Amino acid sequence: MASKLLTALLCAAAHALPQGGIRQALRDAALQRKAHKKGDSAERYFTQRLDHYDASLKNASFQQRYFVNSTWYKGTGPVFLCVGGEGPALDATVVSRSVHCSDATELAPEVGALIVALEHRYYGKSIPQSSERGAQRLRHLTSHQAVADIAGFHKHISDEFKLPSTTKWIAFGGSYPGMVAGFSRLRLPHLIHAAVSSSAPWHAKVDMTEYNDRVGAALANEAVGGSASCQKIVVDGHEKIKGLLESSRLQRMALAKLFNFCNPLALENAQTRRAWAGYGVVGVPAQSNDPASTDPGQSIGALCSVLLAANASSSVDALAT
Repeated sequence: MASKLLTALLCAAAHALPQGGIRQALRDAALQRKAHKKGDSAERYFTQRLDHYDASLKNASFQQRYFVNSTWYKGTGPVFLCVGGEGPALDATVVSRSVHCSDATELAPEVGALIVALEHRYYGKSIPQSSERGAQRLRHLTSHQAVADIAGFHKHISDEFKLPSTTKWIAFGGSYPGMVAGFSRLRLPHLIHAAVSSSAPWHAKVDMTEYNDRVGAALANEAVGGSASCQKIVVDGHEKIKGLLESSRLQRMALAKLFNFCNPLALENAQTRRAWAGYGVVGVPAQSNDPASTDPGQSIGALCSVLLAANASSSVDALAT
């Protein structure tokens, strides 16, 4: 009955999914069947220390959630650790099809890796219980504690799977989890053999203009659907918007109307102007670019198509469109 139901669902999905999506759905279903046979549960928990540095709290602990995919592991391969972080809570798909650690899930079959994913403390279901209130309740939410969590997790997995002492661990992560993955390699070189730290803001600063430099470069990158003409519309449009914001109240009100602000006087507030124009008046999916999507907001190619088609009047109108 279950297999018939799965087949029916996949056939129904075929009408809504592109060919690549159908293949991925079939792959995910196969992985779930294999994982069930091998005993990989949807989620697991182990006891983690609340504070790795305060001896007076050595007995304080919480239950930290993790996921396992041992489909390709034969007892001799490496361990791929997907480091959790901010954002939506992890689920079982993180170890089979992951936007967090796609490199790990794609490479694992080739090298026979054991994939494990550790949820970051205070996220998802890995939340320590505390009687403290306010900010004090979050005093154990630090990257130092998160790196130490990895050390504890390393021991737990090594014991659970009876891993050989020569097993190499590679940590994967993007953005903040990428930082933690890199920190774990630096702080725990005896445990973490290597780290893949994607898009990680290692040199953190308040006004990171370099990020938008990369976004701008993506708009001109033909390999992802961009073009020099598309980039020029965005650059020229923002330059003109800057001039309008600095001109007069009437110009700012006209700009607010053009971009559908609920409050026609919103741009009279300097902080609002910075927040709106400073981050870019249109969302550019430089990190989440999906070339297969035709939604204007999901790929650089689709976004550029809209901008180029609407540039007949002006670059500002194109951005508003």
